Amino acid sequence: MQFARTIARNSALTLVAQIAIKLLSFAFTVLIVRRLGASDYGQYAAVAAFGSMFLFIGDLGLSPYLVREVARLRDEPDGSVRVRQLYGTVIGLRLLLSLAGVALMLVAAWFTGRPLVMIGALLLNAVGMLLYALEGTSEAVLAGYERLDLVAGAKVVYQFTFVTLGGVALIFGLGYYGLIYATLAAIGLLTVLCWRATASLGVRPSGAVHDLWPTLLRASLPFGIVAFTLGLSYKFDSVLLNIFHGDAVTGYYNAAYNLVFATAFISNAINTALYPTLSRQVTHDPAALPHMYGRVLRYLLLIGLSIAVGASFLADRLVPFLFGAGYAPSIMALRIVIWVVPLMFSSELLGYAVIIGGQERRVVRSVLVSTGLNVAVNLALVPRYGLLAAAIMTVITELVLVSQYLWILRTQLRHVNWEYTFMRPATAALLMGGLVLLLRDLPVLVVVGVGVAAYSILLLALRVVGSDEWNFLRGLRHPVSSVEPGSL
Repeated sequence: MQFARTIARNSALTLVAQIAIKLLSFAFTVLIVRRLGASDYGQYAAVAAFGSMFLFIGDLGLSPYLVREVARLRDEPDGSVRVRQLYGTVIGLRLLLSLAGVALMLVAAWFTGRPLVMIGALLLNAVGMLLYALEGTSEAVLAGYERLDLVAGAKVVYQFTFVTLGGVALIFGLGYYGLIYATLAAIGLLTVLCWRATASLGVRPSGAVHDLWPTLLRASLPFGIVAFTLGLSYKFDSVLLNIFHGDAVTGYYNAAYNLVFATAFISNAINTALYPTLSRQVTHDPAALPHMYGRVLRYLLLIGLSIAVGASFLADRLVPFLFGAGYAPSIMALRIVIWVVPLMFSSELLGYAVIIGGQERRVVRSVLVSTGLNVAVNLALVPRYGLLAAAIMTVITELVLVSQYLWILRTQLRHVNWEYTFMRPATAALLMGGLVLLLRDLPVLVVVGVGVAAYSILLLALRVVGSDEWNFLRGLRHPVSSVEPGSL
């Protein structure tokens, strides 16, 4: 039971913080979209997409590798010494890698003919890449110690700082350059907070051991390939849209895509909490893992399916309500791309499950296949068909990835009750969607509220949720000490 409580605590604290962050972030994103307009917002989104494709070079999979190693080392007799050494060594390596990523990003921007105003914005983003080398390493150490509550609190401060300074930038008409400056200030503060949080645990980095760099790169490379290919599949379409169809179309597409990523915090909070705890549990009670995977997958799907159905059926009401009538081209993109949500929720969990089982190379192969398909088809279709092709390929890419993970984990998941995990949540979501369509002429917020209430009742009526979930939530009230073998 302690194991479940550890996950519950980390999930709950992270989820509460993420909800606060995302509500604030989502409201501010809507303001940005409205204030900048489709063209300027499209260029802002293109800068973010272009930069994010090179952000992986500053990490190369070192963060998830560090989480796993800290989680395993911290209870060893010499664990604290080895963790401090690993901490300092990874920081030095990540700073060097970040400089390489910045250089490649600027060369690619020049080679693809990006305008000078965009290259200048990318130069500012380069400062953020260097800060993330420090912040990301500290955050990984905190995750390895299962102190995601400290990370969550720091990120709330980060988001509040960005919204405050970004709001000032919008008020004074500083455009998206002002938003980038606000982001850098917030990242700097986040870096300081995560650094101090690790120090509060008695963990300070020792000097970098350069001889370990080749070993670390070999060990983390599978994680790095996964991070790069996933980032490429999520952002490559935006870069292509900007090159072939301009800033406005990029803005329309990213307005819809933002609604997808606005929901990603739900699965991310749960899966981030699961990863370090399960990395330890795999050495104590591996037989309990398939049961936990099945339960969490059910929770993720019942949330993701409801979001996909509701947003798809109400897209023509949601887009004008949130972004204004000028974003009408985003409606069809949203109807399609929102279906990536339940798939994205599932792929994140299943990918972690494969990694926890020590099969990183199979994750790499799966992600390479799905991303290779994404890049090839986007290159063929986006120049001609624009944002609709991008939206369709986003969903297909995630479907291919989930299918591969399910095949890899077929033995572990053979006892999952798919009727309760997928069929009944899907039935409840479709019934809720029918009600939403009947009430669509009511105010948007009223329709959403009725839909949420109806879906909750349907989940209870179909026995998708019940006493097990109540007992699971009750575990949040109890303090957590340490994880005990076989305690699930």
